[in-house]
Amino acid sequence: MVLAVAHTVASGQRVLDALSVIESEPEVQVVFTSPPDKVGSGVDQFLRRAAALTIPWHDAIGGRFDLVVTASSRTVGDLGGGPVLLLPDSAPRRAFPDVPGYDGLTGIKQALARPGGTAHPLSVVGLAHHEQHRLLRDRWSGAARHAIVIGDMGFDRLAASMRLRERYRSVLGVDAGRPVLLVSSGRGPQSLFARAPGLLDRLVTELPDHLVVCQLHPDVWDVHGRRQILAWTADVRQAGLVVVPPDADWRIPLVAADRVIGDNGPVTAYAVAIGKPVALARAAPLVPPTVRVLDPSRPLRDQLDEFTSPLGAARAATDRLTSVPHRAATVLRATCGRAMRLPDLGTPSVCRPVPVDRFSTSWSA
Repeated sequence: MVLAVAHTVASGQRVLDALSVIESEPEVQVVFTSPPDKVGSGVDQFLRRAAALTIPWHDAIGGRFDLVVTASSRTVGDLGGGPVLLLPDSAPRRAFPDVPGYDGLTGIKQALARPGGTAHPLSVVGLAHHEQHRLLRDRWSGAARHAIVIGDMGFDRLAASMRLRERYRSVLGVDAGRPVLLVSSGRGPQSLFARAPGLLDRLVTELPDHLVVCQLHPDVWDVHGRRQILAWTADVRQAGLVVVPPDADWRIPLVAADRVIGDNGPVTAYAVAIGKPVALARAAPLVPPTVRVLDPSRPLRDQLDEFTSPLGAARAATDRLTSVPHRAATVLRATCGRAMRLPDLGTPSVCRPVPVDRFSTSWSA
């Protein structure tokens, strides 16, 4: 029995990625739970959309499991009923190394430490990058002994999904040959959505031949509420903007896009890593200087050809995101098998593309 913990929609998506390497095995039964401190009501809808079998939190903390998978260090200490696979998120730090005070490792010691300063012997910390392992070793050698560099399933599934580009475009309802422009906003006061609120209107007005798609970090929806986001975007949606629901998979519109406008959120780095022509909505000191910045004083159409995908930028972005590209599924599968004491799982896991049912533009639910 595997327990999957979703604190937020974003962390829940990372947990789903990890589970994709083992959940089809006949020996494995997965149940999901969300803790009382979950961020936003979107978690419940996300789990319903994923057709997940859920159990109450009080049953989760009192149960025994062969493996607990979580992407957040919060509440890990409450889950003592089996080995824990912790998958900390550090995409912003890895993508933009100058982000102060954030590397995805905060809270690991508090989550896993036992009296005497040692890490829980049943814990496994799955890291994306060797640099994370070095930082963890410098801060807390006890946890570093339980850490393994597994790579980035988010990136690997994105890369595996590139071959489904035409199917993703059909899910978006794009006519053949019509270009797709993805506008992606991270979270916080420096994000695109916070600092360039008029950009969506300009894009839809100045580029009527494009399908403009807006994807906001799920935390933005949790902070402001679904009703408020839809109210703020009502007029521009009426004019043709497609707003991606927070529980939809972000990789589908990214693969479908011909160009991307972003900020210093992780989706911008993933876009560069897969070779998409990218521009920034506004200057951001944390973003690689090779990425162009939109000039608000010029017509947007005149700037489309200036979106860049510099030679070598994709490889450099990939190197920042993961130390073992395209191998996360294999390493994760072996790690989970060892943690659950399963016999040899045989055929190495293949990283699966994101299924089209992980996306919908419907707001009826």
